[in-house]
Amino acid sequence: MRKAVYDERYARPGLYWGSRPTSLAREVIRVARTLPRSPRTLVDLGSGEGRDSIYFARQGYRVLGVDISSVGVRKSEERAARLGVKVRFQVGDLRTYRLKHRADVVFCSGALNNIPRRIRAARFEHFKANTAPGGINAMNADVPKPYIPPYSKNPYATPFRSGELLGYYGDWEILDSRQVEFMSTASGVPHRKAMDIVVARKPRLGAR
Repeated sequence: MRKAVYDERYARPGLYWGSRPTSLAREVIRVARTLPRSPRTLVDLGSGEGRDSIYFARQGYRVLGVDISSVGVRKSEERAARLGVKVRFQVGDLRTYRLKHRADVVFCSGALNNIPRRIRAARFEHFKANTAPGGINAMNADVPKPYIPPYSKNPYATPFRSGELLGYYGDWEILDSRQVEFMSTASGVPHRKAMDIVVARKPRLGAR
């Protein structure tokens, strides 16, 4: 992952990823309604131009959006202000960013592939340790398929192995785990991709 890659994307007119929230963000809201305690705080890792962060804030969450691109952060702040939505954004590198407080939800859509394999286990332990008991992590990651031509405009991204993402949550309650294949148009060029999705809940203190 390199800051310049995203700065260049987000400096373009319009929204590189579009304005609609991701399907994972909408799933988090559905899942949250089924939990005994409604989540209130959320960290959006790799928040880009803020589409999911703004969506969560509109649903009543206290949101911190974190992205490596200062251009993306500035664009997010301007859009949130224009829409009258209160969200806090911060520049941070997913590979090294340290969460300061426990959040009810740690969310990451479309950015995990920027974490090198050698540090992934440590990164997920950090995300999990800084999730409140009973809180959730909602994540997705691109996975390669031999019959899908590789496509990436980020030369620094590394795919996850199929099932790798789920493996980081073996000690949590799995609320959803699946692999999907779909046609993506997010970058403006239609391309097919496969993605692993995991939504997992941290055990509450004293739970057996």
